[in-house]
Formats: sequence, structure tokens, C-alpha cells
Amino acid sequence: MEKVSLAWAMCNNVFDPPGVLVSVLLLAPISTAVLCLALLAKGQATLALALPVLLAGATWVWFQFVYMAHEPASKQEEYIEFKDLNAAKTWQGRRIPISTLCELYLEDQIVFKGDVLEALRNRHEFVNYKLTLSVARFLILQIFPNHENSSQKDLSSTKNEIVKHYDRGNDWFASFLGPSMVYTSAVFHGVQQTLEIAQDNKMSLICDKLQLKEDETLLDIGCGWGSLTRHAAKHYNAKAVGVTLSAEGAKFCIDAAKQAKLDKKVEVMCMDYREIGTECKFDKISSIEMAEHVGLKNFQLYLGNIRRMLTDDGMFLMQVAGLRQGSDWEDVAWGLFMSRYIFPGADASTPLNWYIEQLERAGFEVHSVETIGRHYSHTIHRWYDNFQKNRKEMEAKYGGYLCRLWDFFLAWSVIAAGQGSASCYQILAHKNTKSFPRDIFCEEGIAKTSVGVSRKG
Repeated sequence: MEKVSLAWAMCNNVFDPPGVLVSVLLLAPISTAVLCLALLAKGQATLALALPVLLAGATWVWFQFVYMAHEPASKQEEYIEFKDLNAAKTWQGRRIPISTLCELYLEDQIVFKGDVLEALRNRHEFVNYKLTLSVARFLILQIFPNHENSSQKDLSSTKNEIVKHYDRGNDWFASFLGPSMVYTSAVFHGVQQTLEIAQDNKMSLICDKLQLKEDETLLDIGCGWGSLTRHAAKHYNAKAVGVTLSAEGAKFCIDAAKQAKLDKKVEVMCMDYREIGTECKFDKISSIEMAEHVGLKNFQLYLGNIRRMLTDDGMFLMQVAGLRQGSDWEDVAWGLFMSRYIFPGADASTPLNWYIEQLERAGFEVHSVETIGRHYSHTIHRWYDNFQKNRKEMEAKYGGYLCRLWDFFLAWSVIAAGQGSASCYQILAHKNTKSFPRDIFCEEGIAKTSVGVSRKG
């Protein structure tokens, strides 16, 4: 039920879409069941049996003929072309729910005329954000334990989730991530910069915020292909340990560290974060867009393990991809798409306030927060451009379905991050103890560096 609680927490009022979804898909059926039981208790069995049927029938009529009523889309033909006659019969000339648009594209029943990103930039001309039966089914399955519920976060389920996504093949990820092999938001010092320079900027920013020093130990939980660990070892002379569940990623990390002659400074452990010995101590800990995957239920366990592994005067930087508080229907549609198709287990992607509360509950003091969501939009745009350049080769190896999914994923994510439907936060924290040396933030060269402030000279 953690997802239900989060849905309510994301609302600014009861009419926000997450609250409406909880009311329609959970509270209404429960209320109906309670009313039927009450009628049975009063001996009105016929009415108790008829009530659910009548309500279901009325709901179906309303859904089919009111909610999903025809909405003209006069400019639809400028952006999409139907390949399937049945799809054309149903949707030609009318607005298509964006979740259905995605399904039609994935099943090769439509093609976009020209660039997918450009078409989606004009999506308001031919889509709507209505809830479909397919999405409703997905949501209902997230409430109750079953094999399609992405909230299963035991060690085995988590490993399977990571293997399914990250062990596709390093060539697949290189096709859009580029040489840097960093699957997280970069930080641009001017949008004219290359992706590789922007990723270096981000990794240096992380190390600088952590005040990483020579020979200090850095633990990077969810290290991906190890780029941050090598950056810390090379440019800060730190002793870096990366943790990943991906066998493909771990092998890449080890080979890249050897090639860069950093293998004595960089260590890689292929394991779940819950399997790291809590007797290990680190001066600095980073977790870059991995926390979303630990699950709502396990978040305090995850933060508790980090706190135990962090030295008393150490610092922790968590970069997380989050969602807008008070989401509208478009925001919700994007979040459900990501949960359904791209990162099924990343249910701890939330508004900022939830992360701050979790950190404070776990015994951390938050020092700073920086929103880098717009940087994420530019990052994903570079990924999209890279993928389009390599798409033909990837389709030959991995098939059309996966490539169409990546077209849609990257294109829509450029837009979502750009307009604030989704965002990304860098949160710097340390143990909330009376003895923590807080004067380190008052030192010259540290105190006058402030997020988002323009400085002369």
C-alpha cells in the first residue's frame, strides 16, 4: 500500500490526478463492497447482488460514450500515418490517448511522419491524456501481490529487474550514452557543450560537493559502468568502490579501470546494496539515480545502511530523478509509461519533499539541494540524437520493438524533463549529530559557492 500512500502525498488537493486514480480504482470498489455487505446483513441479498452489476454497467457506459467520446484532431495526419486498418478505423481523425499512441507505435501499427521528438513536441494537436483500460489494468495490478507487481523488492526480484534492463548488452547502452557511458543527468556549463564534457562537469560537481580529498574512500552505490569511480580516482586521487548488480556493467568497470591504469584505486563489487558489509566504513558515499530503484518499502533500510557505512564526519550525495508535486494528467501519463515500460521497479521516484523527509527520518541533516531537471532534458536530448545515429545497427541486432520503445522513451523524456513533469535533484547530506564539523561549510572557497548564483571574476 506504499504506492497508495505516495499517490495521496503527491496531491495538493483531492482533485489532483493521483488522488482521483486512488479514489476511482481503489476506494470506489471498496466502498461498493462494504455497501453490498451491509445490504446482505440486512437481508437484502437481491439488491446486494444487483448493485455491483448496475454500477459496473453504468461505469462502462459512461467510460465508452462520455469519457472516451470522439474528440476531433484535425492535424493528426501531419504527424502520424496508420499502417493497421483496424487502428485507423478506431483512431483516424480523433485524439488518441498518449498511452494508446505508444502501444500503436510499439506494435508497428502507426509510423511518425519524420522525427519522433518533433512529433511529440506537437502532441497537443493529436493526443489526450485519458486513462485507458490497459493502463487501469496495470495500475490495479500494482496494488496487490502478483508477478506483474513492480513493488516486489526481495533480493531475487531486484536482481531480475536489474538484469532485464542493464544486461541487454553494453553496445546497446553505448549507442545512446556515448563514450562516457553515464546513464544519469549531466550538468551543462552552457548548452553548447558536448555530452562528454557535461558528464565530466557532473562528476566533478559531485566530488566537489562531497569535498572529496586525496586517499579518502568513496562508495558509489549503483555505479553503472563505473565512470564516477574512475573520475574520482583519476582526478581526486581517491580510493573508489563501485557497487552494481549488473554483471555486464561490472565487467565493463573492471576492464575500463585496468585500461586507465586505475585498478589499484578502483574496486568493483557485483552485489545488491543490502549485501555490502555494514562493518565497512567510507568517508564519502554517492548514489546517483539508483535510490529510485530500491522501492518505497525499502527506502529506510537503504538509507539506514548508508548511514551505518558512513564515517561520522562523512558526507552522502544522492542524485534522484523525481516527479512534480501536484502532477497533472500529462505528468501522470509519463510517470506510468516509465513505470510500465522502462523502469518497472523504480517506484521511489517521487516529489522532492518525500526524499527530504526520508533522509531526516533516517538521521541525516540535509545541507543542500540543487535541481538539475533542465540539465536532464539536454542530457536526454543528446542521448536521443546519439540513438538516432546508431538506430539502424541497433534494430538489426535488437529488433524493431525495442528500438521503437527507445524512440518513444527518449523523445518523451526530453519533453518531460524540460517542462518539469519530471526533474532531477542533487541532495547533499551528512549525519545529523551535534559533533558533525559544520564549519567545513563556512570555509573560504566553500561558503561563497552557492547553487545557481552568478559570480564575477
